[in-house]
Amino acid sequence: MFGVNSTVADIPAPAPAPRDADRRFRAGLGIASGDRRAAPAICPNRVAHWAFGEGLRAGETVALLVRDIGQAEAMHLGLARIGVRVVALDGGRRGEALADSLALSGATLVIVDTTLAEAYAGVMGRLASYPSVWWNGPGADFASLDLALAEQG
Repeated sequence: MFGVNSTVADIPAPAPAPRDADRRFRAGLGIASGDRRAAPAICPNRVAHWAFGEGLRAGETVALLVRDIGQAEAMHLGLARIGVRVVALDGGRRGEALADSLALSGATLVIVDTTLAEAYAGVMGRLASYPSVWWNGPGADFASLDLALAEQG
């Protein structure tokens, strides 16, 4: 097999992926087929700076209605750096159940994935007061967390 005297040429290289599979994979992620850059990862430090700039302070509560666990964790870490309490809402809940969860959280701001916009729309008309909303993900025309974080860098 491979021993001490092996060279790089002795190690088999993996076969390249077919170009069609790459295009289908990238299209499924919402990445333009010619664009090789991936979507930027959410940085906890940028989230902390953004939140502080938005006026969030220690003791306030932010609710997260985010599907991606990695993004939710980065947001949580960033918000926790400035002392903000974070409540994760269950994206599987709808209507009255989601509205009750949001009301019990006492959140002053909610971050919602654009993919969960329909679930959040089911909350409308069910609360006495509504927290501010920031949208996470592609397709947000206003209050886009992605764009706000990108402007910091």
